[in-house]
Amino acid sequence: MPSNSLTDWRTTGLGRLTELEKVHASVTPSGPGRKWGTNQLNRSLTVALVAQFQKFCRELHDEAVAVHVAAASPNQGLLLRTLLTQGRKLDTMNPRSSALGADFGRLGLSFIDDLKACGQTTEIRLKRLDTFIDYRNAIGHGNEATITSLEASGQLSATKASFVAHRRLLNALAGTMDTVVANKLASLLGIPRPW
Repeated sequence: MPSNSLTDWRTTGLGRLTELEKVHASVTPSGPGRKWGTNQLNRSLTVALVAQFQKFCRELHDEAVAVHVAAASPNQGLLLRTLLTQGRKLDTMNPRSSALGADFGRLGLSFIDDLKACGQTTEIRLKRLDTFIDYRNAIGHGNEATITSLEASGQLSATKASFVAHRRLLNALAGTMDTVVANKLASLLGIPRPW
């Protein structure tokens, strides 16, 4: 059973992105071939994808905090919730590996190491997440030199195909994150898996 956060990501979050994809489809011709005049629309898809993924990460952290609070003494709940969320990086920064590691580390998880232990595919996804966020930041801040440099690396581009590939990558990473958090919370707190 997935967390509420993962369920929301896969329904509402990805649903919002599907809305944008429908707009994209309505303004671009169907069929193979280069689509002209869609560069800015494709860049917008990148920004929206990172925003929805950040929402998922923040909500997953909230759920994990709630598990900690439920396992604590009732008199400690408010204090514990405050300590675990105060100054949280996911509230003001991008969901890159360093922010995820810091925020989930507050919960007693070695989160990035735990994710990397899932295998090379997850490790590659984490690296691609950070590169994708660099790309999103360059778009968001109008840094054309960085955009050009990242696109020249061949890892990503302002195309619908690149967006779809990164959407799949983040969806898979979200599923892995969800499983790791549930397993590690159960082990750390000596409770059944919370989801």
